[in-house]
Amino acid sequence: MRNTDRWRKLIFELSDQAFFDLVRNYLGNIHTPFNKHTLLDDLEHFLISRKDQIFSMIDASDAALLSAIDFMENASVDQLYTLFKTEVPYCSFYTHLLNLEERMLICPTKETGKHGVVISPLFKDELEKQIIDFDLFIGARKAQPKKNSRYAWYDAPAVGAVLSYLLASYDIMRSDLSFKKKAEEEVASRVGAVNGNAVKDVLLGGSLLTLDRRRLVPDMDKIRTLFSKDIGSFKSFFIRAYLSSDPSAASLYANMRTDRVYPDAAFARLAQCISALSGRQPGDVSAYKKIFLQSGLVVEDSAGLQKLVDDLSPADGRIVVQPDFSLIVQGRLTVDEHMMLAFYSEIREFDVVQCYEITRESFMRGMRSGISADNFTDMLTSRSDSPLPQNILFSLKSWEEECHGIEIYRGCVIKVDSRYSKLLDNNKYFKRYIEKKIADGIYLVSDDKYILAKHELESVSGQRLDLPLDKKRSEALKEPPYMYDTTKLLSYSEPVASDHRQDASGRLLKKLDTLNIPSEQRDILADRIKRKLILSEKQLEDGEVRYELMEARGIDYSRKVRLCQHVLETGNSFLELSVGSEETLLVKPLQLKKEGNDLLLSADTIPEGKSVQVLLRKVRYMRKVRTSLMG
Repeated sequence: MRNTDRWRKLIFELSDQAFFDLVRNYLGNIHTPFNKHTLLDDLEHFLISRKDQIFSMIDASDAALLSAIDFMENASVDQLYTLFKTEVPYCSFYTHLLNLEERMLICPTKETGKHGVVISPLFKDELEKQIIDFDLFIGARKAQPKKNSRYAWYDAPAVGAVLSYLLASYDIMRSDLSFKKKAEEEVASRVGAVNGNAVKDVLLGGSLLTLDRRRLVPDMDKIRTLFSKDIGSFKSFFIRAYLSSDPSAASLYANMRTDRVYPDAAFARLAQCISALSGRQPGDVSAYKKIFLQSGLVVEDSAGLQKLVDDLSPADGRIVVQPDFSLIVQGRLTVDEHMMLAFYSEIREFDVVQCYEITRESFMRGMRSGISADNFTDMLTSRSDSPLPQNILFSLKSWEEECHGIEIYRGCVIKVDSRYSKLLDNNKYFKRYIEKKIADGIYLVSDDKYILAKHELESVSGQRLDLPLDKKRSEALKEPPYMYDTTKLLSYSEPVASDHRQDASGRLLKKLDTLNIPSEQRDILADRIKRKLILSEKQLEDGEVRYELMEARGIDYSRKVRLCQHVLETGNSFLELSVGSEETLLVKPLQLKKEGNDLLLSADTIPEGKSVQVLLRKVRYMRKVRTSLMG
């Protein structure tokens, strides 16, 4: 549906009174006979022709509220107010909302099942180009992006360092076999300022590492999947996994821009937006701020919080291989290369440079993980400016042979006697499924091929065989989800600056003074000018004014009574009541009854729905507030 068609549908669904009041305000008297479709055509043409003037009358508070409405998309009035309740009372907010409706900048809708509002489809595209400004709405400020001065804990070098330390600390051949407090502290100290415990929590929590008795066992399928990601996706995985205990925090972080700084009020507003969009209660904003700062995801200065830029520099680092088996890593390697370092060597220092050491235990651990020893040696060679020391090559070859002296395989073992072994040894179809012939009549078949080998064995033996059930494979690596993610806050187009902001109220009020009209009509038209509903002098000359009792003040008791009775009879308005020096209530009147020499108004407060009773003589000021557009 085109934007203009959607706008026409929304306006056509208004009550007759609201529709005709709207037409009379902008187009003047309605002459009979009339056609509503024709009137709507004329109204559409008038508003489009006056678009520049309508936009010129939008001030900063209008733009902030319009930006909130555009961001929230079909939000109810109550949902919108949650974003502003610390700044303005509900009555002022509600009145402002109605004014935007009357100015045709937003439209009422019941698409959500509740009284909600949307940006007017008639002006939506142009409003987003010229007016909608999320920085104004949220309160964020432009800033130069900031990078981490050192490796962040979610960078591949840091993750690899912590992984190396954890694997070595839990090795069954080592003395520190249990997950003691000392070990936890050393995780962080071994890698300097890196939040080692955060990495540990992600690796263990995501089942990339599992504790089997007193040893950490890596799930190599998941680890390979993780380390095969590009740098950006790798970082994102760890950050999201770290924040996954509170999806609101993950979404809040995801929607912070690196080129913006967020003062406390702006950070709180952003958190409120994420909560409102997801239908959840707002979380503890101070707790979000604390976890972001402690985990090094943001920095704070006098201007506010700023999200750090990910370092996506190319992997152009080098490795200095020393004869004492130490490896000095300078710069950044690929994500996959950091994984090989983690499995084949032990972290010794993590600072400006990373220092590792190849030990017999670490080398064999790397081989047992399924990572090729040739790949590790090739990586060292390609990243080194000089040939590898001969003693290093000799030891690695010796350790590789030693490791192959004892081998453990995972798969299905098939055992047959001599009646079948010769047949199977000469069966070219069966042989293609064999991983290894262990001994005469004993064969190893990989898990993914044993069904095919079983069928061939059944064909040779003429028997139906039942092999052990396949073990349940580990689940694939899952991406921690964001609860809500919106691209609007990350990549919106800033509004085009306009030099046409102007206030025509002074000129229109001067024109109004020249008209020979009754004072009541003059007051109504002056109020419309103040509310920015008058766009041309012709509206003042030809406009049809329907007098309506709107307010009552001070000692004018009879006017207050009539206004209460009118609102009770029509049932389509609220009352704004000032009952003290500072107290103002927005209420829905329910009943007016005698109370001594006064009248007692019973009402429900808006939006709380709390029952109140107010004596009319104690009301300092009373104003009718419409419940919807021109209604």
